[in-house]
Amino acid sequence: MPEPSNYRSLAAIMFADMVGYTRLMQEDESRAKLLRDRQRNVVDKVITTNNGKVMQYYGDGTLSMFSSAINAVEAAQEIQEQLQQDPPVPLRIGIHIGDVVHDSEGVFGDAVNVAARVQSLSVPGGVMMSGKVFDEIKNHPGIKVEAFGEHELKNVFNPISIFALANKGIVVPEQSYIQEITGSHKNSVAVLPFANFSPNPENEYFSDGITEEIINALVKLDGLQVPSRTSVFAYKNTKKDIREIGKELNVATVLEGSVRQAGNKIRVTAQLINTDDGFHVWSENYDGELKDIFKVQDEISQKIAEKLQENFEFSPASNLYEASTDSVVAYNHYLQGLYYWNKRTPEAVQKAIKCYEKAIKKCATYTKAYSGLANCYSFLGVIGHLKGKKAFTKAESYALKALELNDFRGGSFVALGYVHLFSRWDFGNAEANFRKAITMEPNNEEARLALAMYYRIIGDIDRMFHHTKAASKIAPVSLPVLLQHGFSFCLLDNHEKAIEIFKKILELDPLFRSALEGMALVYVTEGKYDKAIKTVRKYLDLVDSEFKGGTQLGYIAALKGNKKLAQENLEIIKKREEANPNLNLSLDYAVIHAALGESDEAFFYLNKAVDEKLGAILLIKTMFPLNKLKTDKRYSELLEKIGLTP
Repeated sequence: MPEPSNYRSLAAIMFADMVGYTRLMQEDESRAKLLRDRQRNVVDKVITTNNGKVMQYYGDGTLSMFSSAINAVEAAQEIQEQLQQDPPVPLRIGIHIGDVVHDSEGVFGDAVNVAARVQSLSVPGGVMMSGKVFDEIKNHPGIKVEAFGEHELKNVFNPISIFALANKGIVVPEQSYIQEITGSHKNSVAVLPFANFSPNPENEYFSDGITEEIINALVKLDGLQVPSRTSVFAYKNTKKDIREIGKELNVATVLEGSVRQAGNKIRVTAQLINTDDGFHVWSENYDGELKDIFKVQDEISQKIAEKLQENFEFSPASNLYEASTDSVVAYNHYLQGLYYWNKRTPEAVQKAIKCYEKAIKKCATYTKAYSGLANCYSFLGVIGHLKGKKAFTKAESYALKALELNDFRGGSFVALGYVHLFSRWDFGNAEANFRKAITMEPNNEEARLALAMYYRIIGDIDRMFHHTKAASKIAPVSLPVLLQHGFSFCLLDNHEKAIEIFKKILELDPLFRSALEGMALVYVTEGKYDKAIKTVRKYLDLVDSEFKGGTQLGYIAALKGNKKLAQENLEIIKKREEANPNLNLSLDYAVIHAALGESDEAFFYLNKAVDEKLGAILLIKTMFPLNKLKTDKRYSELLEKIGLTP
């Protein structure tokens, strides 16, 4: 498949980022834009006069490139001097020099990732740089620096020497500040979902949560590769041989275990297995009380680190597990919410919201719970299970709160990007947030999928494929990743490959009904209506609803010329809507009317979807059931109304 052409070069990369921008946007949007515009004007002018070039803009910052490290440092100093004048702009800057890749989408590569990480160590009014930059400018008169030693940075393979520009007027952070916020990163154990051995099967959320927190702890080990949660959870309840799992995930060891909870007592059993021969490396039992769960998770992570240290060369952090809350009760509610969220059905997501809300009541600064709420409301707004205005207003509020509490997580920017995309239909800021997430965490498959979704919406399927392919390399057995990669092949008319991927998903999880939806869509495209109907009926068997049928069967009936059956399915949609006033089924009506050749009715519902901010309407360019409408001038008018190019 075609991919953007690219070329490499050695360059000094500067990241500039405005601190507190998301919070200010919430409190005083006009002032936030004023400071952002002032920042851009100063940065543009200074970088140009210092022989640099702005390569990418983000909502609150810029990525720039220089051929000289000295020019980059001098530009950074001048920018900070100007932005500390009234009205002051709280900008932090990071600089690194290294190999970068250019393509039609921007600048990528390890040097970009390192520069972003170095920038994250800075403070408002400060300029941080890597040891490579220091080597280039250390003999330059007039440039003073302060050394901060070597640090391990997330997603950076080797420790990096950190220096701060210390010229007059530049803010230099405390040594203790850098020590507190630096972390380490990853290279070769897969943590399989821990089994729930508790008497109550509903405690499965707890064992899932233990698994996720151990993964989060282990990714902080320098030199250790740890597959993402989405990849390993594809093996939940699997019967596959450990050696086969190791081969598929490309890991040397696998950690598996179980959790037994009875009242306030817990027992966690963990065992490390070599994937080459399937032999146990070690196994341990951990007994404790629920109130000590954070300590138990840290003990497990430390034990794994000690054992792996015998075979790999890396230095584990002294305290791997970082509790995101001090409240065990809040943590328990969060785990329940995460359990329901990962089911990705409207009913389960509603339950997740209630759990996250309980978590926040117990801990008002629980970042992960706020991000969870933002994702839940965006999901419901996109699929039409909650009115758009209500869903996205809540999603935006929670996403901004999460960023206010912690703006170093790529996932937080993904959540905010989805809000910009599906709530405000602000495509520029959505793309900027997705790109920022990728820059911060290049191996974040969710960020890749988010950018792929953006390209799908604007109609650039080649680039959509480029990013779903990248995501599938990062998380080769993640069901959401495989699903979107399958849709990429479908939209590129590679139906055979799309069906192959959808079947692979169903082999991993026969209950993953979105894959059945994708298969049915492909069969309809090929005119294989009988196969499509059979697949749709399998899908409907998995839906817990008294109204069986509706959109898919109605659409196929219309294509086959069975107007009576199509009308019967329209009635089913109407009954669903009457039973649940929060539903927005405008697109469901539009699809069937379009297939019946009833253009006036179809455009009535399409415009209704736009007026009510139904998130899924943004996919109009790639919804082939609406292809019959594209020659109608009202279709172009609809795209312009959304903000898309006809």
